[in-house]
Amino acid sequence: MNKRPLKRLFLLLFFLCFCAGLLARTVYVDDDRGNYRYRSRGTRDKPFRTIDRAISYINRMNEEETTTLKIAPGIYTLHREITLSGPENHNRGSRLRIEASILPGDVGWEPRLMPVIISAYMPEKKNGVTETYGFKIERNNVTIRGLKFMGNPVLNNWHCCISRTKKGFDGLIVMQCMFVGGKDSLSIYCGVLATGDKFVVDHCVFSGCHAAVVFWDGKESIGGKGCAIKHCIVEGSHIAGVWTCKTDEDFEFRNNVVTGGEYFWMRKEGDKMKYRLEDCVITGNKYYSGYGIATGATGQTGMEVSFSEKGVVKDGAVVLVKDKQSDWYLHVAKGSAGSELDAGLFSSRKTEEK
Repeated sequence: MNKRPLKRLFLLLFFLCFCAGLLARTVYVDDDRGNYRYRSRGTRDKPFRTIDRAISYINRMNEEETTTLKIAPGIYTLHREITLSGPENHNRGSRLRIEASILPGDVGWEPRLMPVIISAYMPEKKNGVTETYGFKIERNNVTIRGLKFMGNPVLNNWHCCISRTKKGFDGLIVMQCMFVGGKDSLSIYCGVLATGDKFVVDHCVFSGCHAAVVFWDGKESIGGKGCAIKHCIVEGSHIAGVWTCKTDEDFEFRNNVVTGGEYFWMRKEGDKMKYRLEDCVITGNKYYSGYGIATGATGQTGMEVSFSEKGVVKDGAVVLVKDKQSDWYLHVAKGSAGSELDAGLFSSRKTEEK
C-alpha cells in the first residue's frame, strides 16, 4: 500500500489547521484575575486586567486575522478614550469582536454578569462644552456585544459610549448591549454615534440617554448605506430615540420599541428622506418627529417630512421589567404593548453578523 498520499493528506490537514489558528485569535480581560504587570499576555490563564491594555495589544497586531476580545464580568473604568485602530487598509477581510465572556442568552447569564464600562476622566473644555468618549472606532468590521455602558459622571458633559466619526470605515455592529444613563449622574449624551456604511444596532437596550443612536453624516456630509436599528428598546430619551443626518433611504428600522422620550425621531435640518418603519411600538413620546442640532431640538418637522409605516403601533402602555434581579431586566413585560416584537437583549432566533 502506498502511504505517500496519506502522508500528504495529513500534512495538508495539519497546514490548514495551523493557518486557521493564525487567522483567529482570542484575547482575554479580567479585572479580578488579571494584573497590571507585563506578565499578563492576554491569554485565558494570564488575562489583561484592563481593557486599555488589551486594546493597545490588539492595535499592534499586523496580521490579517479575526480577533475576539473576551471581557469577564466586572466593572471596568476607562481613564481615557480607547481607540480601536489598525494599520492602514488593514482588516478588510477580518473582524474585531469585543464581547462579554458570558453573553445574554448563554447558559448561566444574568444581569449582574454583564461587564460594566464606566468613563471616569475629566474632559477638556472646547467651545464652552466638554466631550468624552468611550470606544472610538478607527478600523473596519468591528462587533461590540454583550456589554453594559454607564456613561461619565462629569456634569454638563457630552459623553458618547461608542463612536465612529472618521470617514472610510464600515462594518460596525453593536449587539446585545445595554446603555443606562442618568441625566444628573452617569450621563450618556449618545449611546452610539457613527458615520459611514453598514452601521447596525441590534437587540440593544437604551435607557435615560439623551440621544440613543445617532447616524451622523460627518464633517464631509457623507451618508450611510446598509444601516439599521432592529429589535431594540429605547426608553426615556431626553432628546431623541434615533437621530439621522444623511442616512440612505435603505435604512432598516424594525421590531423596535421607543417610549417615554422627548422626540421619537430627530433629523438634521434639510433631511427629507422617507424612511421605512416596520413592526414597531412608538408610544408615550412627547413629540414624534423633529429637527435638531448638536445642542438639541430646534422644533417639530412639518408636512415636508413623512415616514413609510407598516405595522406601527402608536397607542397603549409599554411596561418594562424593573426588577434588577430579573433575567428580563429592562425588557418588555409579557402582555405589554411590544412584548411580541422580540426586542431587547435576548433573541428567539440566532443573531448573525453580516
